[in-house]
Amino acid sequence: MHYDSYRLSFKGWILSILAWSAVSAIFAYFFFRSVVCFFVFFLFFPVFVKVVRQKCMAGRKWNLKSQFADALLGISTALAAGNSMENAFRKAYYEMKAMHGEKSDIAKELHAIVKGMDNNLTVESMLLDFANRSHVEEIEDFADIFSVGKRSGGNMKDIMGVCCNTISESVELQREFRILLSSRRFEMQIMSVVPFGIILYIGSASAGYFDSLYHVFPGTLIMAGCMLLYVTAFLWGEKVIEKTQNF
Repeated sequence: MHYDSYRLSFKGWILSILAWSAVSAIFAYFFFRSVVCFFVFFLFFPVFVKVVRQKCMAGRKWNLKSQFADALLGISTALAAGNSMENAFRKAYYEMKAMHGEKSDIAKELHAIVKGMDNNLTVESMLLDFANRSHVEEIEDFADIFSVGKRSGGNMKDIMGVCCNTISESVELQREFRILLSSRRFEMQIMSVVPFGIILYIGSASAGYFDSLYHVFPGTLIMAGCMLLYVTAFLWGEKVIEKTQNF
């Protein structure tokens, strides 16, 4: 399983179509009051689907990273209790299956490692394969450290204990940072809705107030400019939050 691609389910396609239909309808009504514009905006649906896939892929990678940190805590605890490396991975698999479910990505990956060990495959080779497929920095670091430790003949229990604790603490800090950042994202989403609420309120309270902005060329240009400013501000806000989140 590769984590650099994401395939939408049937439900995902339906939800994406409904979501973009709603966005197209809102933009067509508030900015142009035109049915034709709705169909024009809907032509950008493939771009929207691409963004949705990227968001879903990023979310899946974050979930994998978070679950991997939980697995590392289990491995570290098992090693500290005197278990071998192989048994530590087996115990971590059962813990992750109980914690995140048998169908979770981390449970599937640990199950593959356990099955590989039963078939005489090395943990090192399977971790490197997992890292190459996931492209998650923490997993790649862990696989590299594990591989170097194996080749150098060092004390693997001590090396892995320190490595597991360090990566787990790093991911935990990222979790706390994301929680703090989620409030800022929510504020931005609220502010994104406010302009439409203001237009709807004024239009309802004063019928015909915005008529001069629709179906006339100067008004259409003004509303097109407003739409571009709104979209630019929204995308800029999303970019800032994304950059801050990945800092």
